[in-house]
Amino acid sequence: MKWNLSVPLAMMLAVTPIMLLAQQGGGGGGGGGQRQQGQGQAGAAGQRTGRGTMTQTRDQARQQQRQRLHTQATTQQRDQYRTCDQSMQQARTQTRDLARSASGKTFNADEARRQHQQLQEQLRTMQQDRERLHQGLNQEQQAAIQERNQKMQQMHERIQNRLQEMNQELSKTEPNGKRVSEQARATERDMNAYRNEYRKMGDDLGLKDE
Repeated sequence: MKWNLSVPLAMMLAVTPIMLLAQQGGGGGGGGGQRQQGQGQAGAAGQRTGRGTMTQTRDQARQQQRQRLHTQATTQQRDQYRTCDQSMQQARTQTRDLARSASGKTFNADEARRQHQQLQEQLRTMQQDRERLHQGLNQEQQAAIQERNQKMQQMHERIQNRLQEMNQELSKTEPNGKRVSEQARATERDMNAYRNEYRKMGDDLGLKDE
């Protein structure tokens, strides 16, 4: 029996170009994937660079504003700032003294009431000094500390609430000295936070003593 070699040979010649095209197509797809990956990495790098540039620009703008605000600070504003800071220190001292005296073995309700009254007057003076300072600032200075000033106002209201609670306890015929002492110490903590915020404001505006 004789084999007809022309048929298998024709089939091989027909299949070979198809296989070559498939291999080229696969290679091309791989190259396209690599190109897409490279483009994605380049895009991510570009985004990081853009964000870095924006952050640097914001930092520069913030630094420029800080320098400008420090230049605008006047001697009168620094004096007002210092006066208010001293009022805060006196109020903190009075609060600490009240807490100590109320926690003693012999609690004197009348003395605690007197100290509480002095503390209320001192806080009123402190608030007036801060408002006077704020009114003496120009528009740019006020805008720069608007958020911080609102935070301080909230702190001041919390301190006032503490004093009101203390007053309710001292208004009793036989007030609890331990409770008064705890309220005074809580008031002192709030006043410490208030003063820290106030000093940050002074640093922002260039009012703190170097």
